Amino acid sequence: MAAGNPRLPNFILLDAATRISDLRNGTATAWALTTAGLTIQVSLVVAAPPRLSHFCVCCPGRDATAFADAPRVVCSTGDHALIRAGFTTGDSPQHFIYRARGPDGRPSLDLIPDLIDYYSRQEILSLPLGFVSSRDHLVIAALSYGPTDLQYYLHTLSSEPRSTWSKKLLLVELPHGLSKKPFVIDHSKVIALGGGLLGWIDLWEGILICDVLDPGMAPLRLVPMPKLLPSNRQLCDQQSLARAVRDVTFSRGYIRCVELEELVELRVRTVPPLPDPSDMDELQDSECTIDPPQEDGEEYVTVGWRLITWYRALTWNCWRKGIMVHSDELGTVSLPQLGGGGACGLKLPLKDLRVAAPILCSDGDAVYLASALHERDPPAWIVAVDTRRKSVEELMPYSAKGLYLYDPTYIPYVLTEYLNDKADGAQVQTQNACHHTPRNFDGSEKKRQRLSHTEYEV
Repeated sequence: MAAGNPRLPNFILLDAATRISDLRNGTATAWALTTAGLTIQVSLVVAAPPRLSHFCVCCPGRDATAFADAPRVVCSTGDHALIRAGFTTGDSPQHFIYRARGPDGRPSLDLIPDLIDYYSRQEILSLPLGFVSSRDHLVIAALSYGPTDLQYYLHTLSSEPRSTWSKKLLLVELPHGLSKKPFVIDHSKVIALGGGLLGWIDLWEGILICDVLDPGMAPLRLVPMPKLLPSNRQLCDQQSLARAVRDVTFSRGYIRCVELEELVELRVRTVPPLPDPSDMDELQDSECTIDPPQEDGEEYVTVGWRLITWYRALTWNCWRKGIMVHSDELGTVSLPQLGGGGACGLKLPLKDLRVAAPILCSDGDAVYLASALHERDPPAWIVAVDTRRKSVEELMPYSAKGLYLYDPTYIPYVLTEYLNDKADGAQVQTQNACHHTPRNFDGSEKKRQRLSHTEYEV
């Protein structure tokens, strides 16, 4: 980051697609060892949202052929990001945890041993993991639901040497008024709730909250999601569309939820009456054909959209309404130029854009939306909406061709204050810095190396 730039954002939109590049930065680079003994290097390139941030990944001293394909970010919890990488050594894909602030205050990268094998043995289908930092070690947590015994299980792994996966049966405490029948959470996201608390989120059904550091202290608690807005109720049987309309985050002691709803009107299509030949003095040959039968009809037409936010403290038994924003309140926008030209300079009411996949900023009132001109188009812009001011803050080209509007590739990621403490709005670079030894969960090490780092622009 060059001198004079503003402080780094505490919240970013992280592209799930990484870049294979040997980019090193003194405040954002970390290393680990693969199972084959290769060093893998990961650097975070930060951009203020709605621009996308991304990871640069490489095996120092080797070219891109070391990877079977480009590594990807699978999920994030707080400032922990799970990166999956496949190598040409023939091993199974391996998973690494990147932390913006590791145990020694610097970024860290850790290999999770036997993750795929353990998931296979335990018949765990959903990959999203939660991460909790406890003193000088990290605890990884997964949640599973037994289809035969209809029970929830917590799976944990500590980063302490020689640790192995453990499995614990959990009891679920349902809120008053909910049925005692099995309540299945098909979670797609995990959020950190402070201390040892993690929340596994099913955007349709609810949030299962558990203290993973001491799961025996209390049962698994269920927080039901807010009731769906009217136009979204028909979508709730399609789990793949949940992200298209909802997001949940945690900040400032509150769980916060945002929901996007397309607004539709039922319009009656009327057909004008056919002319009566007896009223005409002359019939042209072209008018003598038989008119096809026509019928009146009804159709639903999209006329805009709205956003609504909800919030609740961990101890509450209700959601409270936050802010509601209607697309009519956001006025007209000018669409920035895409890479290939396209809609350069086009101005239109924001309500005429198709928007989806809201992401709620964890430390403010901004909501980020994927947008396109038409529903079937790939997402072309990311729109930043300030819900409190009811204004469009920024609209940035995204142009992810071949991708789905309702499930874009980026995910939320929370940076700690560490990077800002180091950057402090000034130049970020370290020349000939000596960094910690790459260390994996199994305790293996790589000989300490002296590495030179270069400056980069955020």
